Amino acid sequence: MMDTIIHRGPDSSGLMAREGMAFGMRRLSIIDLSGGDQPIQNEDGSVIVVFNGEIYNFRQLRSELEAAGHTFHTKSDTEVIVHGYEQWGDELPNHLGGMFAFSLWDARRERLLVARDRFGKKPLYYSQAGGVLRFASEIKALLAAGVPSEIDEAGLAAYLELRYVPAPATMFRDVRQLLPGHLMVADASGVRIDRWWRLVYGPKLDVTLDQAASTVETLLRQAVEARLISEVPLGCFLSGGLDSSTILAVMSELRDEPVSTFSVGFTGAGLPDELPYARVAAEAFGARHHEVTLDAQGFLDLLPTAIWHRDEPLAEPSEVPLLTLSRLARESVTVVLSGEGGDEIFGGYPKYRADRVFSKIAAIGGPVFRHPKYAQLVESLPKLSRQQRLALSILSRTSREARWPTWFGADPSTGLARNGDGALVERMRSLPPGLAPLDAMLALDVESYLADNLLIRGDKMTMAASIEARMPLLDHTLAEYVARLPPNLKTTMRTTKIVMRKVAEGRLPQSLLERPKVGFAVPVAAWMRGWLGGATHELILGERATARGLVDQGMARDLLDRHRGGGLDAGKELWSLVNLEIWARTFLDGEATNDVQASLRALAT
Repeated sequence: MMDTIIHRGPDSSGLMAREGMAFGMRRLSIIDLSGGDQPIQNEDGSVIVVFNGEIYNFRQLRSELEAAGHTFHTKSDTEVIVHGYEQWGDELPNHLGGMFAFSLWDARRERLLVARDRFGKKPLYYSQAGGVLRFASEIKALLAAGVPSEIDEAGLAAYLELRYVPAPATMFRDVRQLLPGHLMVADASGVRIDRWWRLVYGPKLDVTLDQAASTVETLLRQAVEARLISEVPLGCFLSGGLDSSTILAVMSELRDEPVSTFSVGFTGAGLPDELPYARVAAEAFGARHHEVTLDAQGFLDLLPTAIWHRDEPLAEPSEVPLLTLSRLARESVTVVLSGEGGDEIFGGYPKYRADRVFSKIAAIGGPVFRHPKYAQLVESLPKLSRQQRLALSILSRTSREARWPTWFGADPSTGLARNGDGALVERMRSLPPGLAPLDAMLALDVESYLADNLLIRGDKMTMAASIEARMPLLDHTLAEYVARLPPNLKTTMRTTKIVMRKVAEGRLPQSLLERPKVGFAVPVAAWMRGWLGGATHELILGERATARGLVDQGMARDLLDRHRGGGLDAGKELWSLVNLEIWARTFLDGEATNDVQASLRALAT
């Protein structure tokens, strides 16, 4: 298991085995380089911990615990978990500020405590196959321990619908995820899982925009400062967007030396390019800037490696550039700060504005839009973009259970989505009652799209390059304050991220403040009509894919034919199917990554 995840901790390893239990850990050394090796235990060895992540308030906790009579033998943040458990028991996670997945063995009570941080920045998977409880930071470690590599039908359905798998499910039948903000206790009475934290959106604060921005600025500065604690070189991922540029601005205010920044671009005509914006931000703050570009062949060559590190099919093509970016950063630093979480906390996605309009139009014209002839009309319209087609289809969906999964998921007209009974709908129904529409959308994204997709992606692609990513915008004190702000200070029909923009005013160049929101564009849809067409056909409709029967081949063939003919942009859906087959060859067939890569090269024309 430890050998399988050596990339997560190339600096050292630790192992402790006792009757009925064993702990193992790969370490990426960041704090207390000489004395922080794990497992770490208390004075008599009755409490033992292995831990992945960072506890940013460990110095304050250490002082508090020493005042209570506890003796420390290292300078690491890990040791506060040991003595914190002695002091607070299962209430320990509530005292920890940071990102973490830890397991703790209480030898006196023969009791295991496993916990995951509030937002799910650090992953934690477990299995109870064969009557043995196993847990790890990556699924491949569980498979190395003998957990069967067999597909989970519910996980597959969720992936085809959403392009990621919401916890607790995974793509593997005997592997589950521990949900963010949850802990698991295993003892003689069995296994119990409880929630210990959830982001709360009320009661709402009565504040002006200036007052809110002032508080957010203070909390953001504290969050960034806490994440600068490191005994190894540290830098910043920089896209030139509002979030990463603001973080760079604050880092520059707090550090005496230039910040090392890292950006990735894609070589391809006609694509949105983030690099010019990143250069503007880097120059504005005197950063030591680094760039890397990725071309089509390089993208294809990295794809099987990225899937192996993700353990599941890639939700987005942008995961491959993220791996490239992480490898670039590793040449200079071991820790990076990133702007992940800003959209879900501050309200940055265009869908937050658009859904208000579409819900009102759908409510008024629902009978018309739900008529079968309306769907036929949408299908008959030529050359609609994906966004236009989804917008027209959303008008027929009056309930949020039918509408919201469509915003980021598979196009319902392609046959991949289950239309109203999928995994995301179950998550929606578990949201706290009484939330306003915007708060409900934010809560859903925090608990699913962010936790199960973006944070997993960020962890797996950065740790693949043996670097640690820290996310100041997901500081829980900052997020708890912003969650309680009234909706008009987050997103209105005119703009998004209202408070964050106010904080950025006076710091960022005007060109960055006015920059439209764009994602990292990878032209997979065009490739599948061109040089990647042969590979796409083989991976979706070839003998191996057909024999697996994971998707309806008639549906898949129709989807590919319509896409190639230019009448339907099904790039995202075809991407899901291509990734599914590469994942299956890697994890179900046991094919080596290098062999999968060679097959893709041979298929590409």
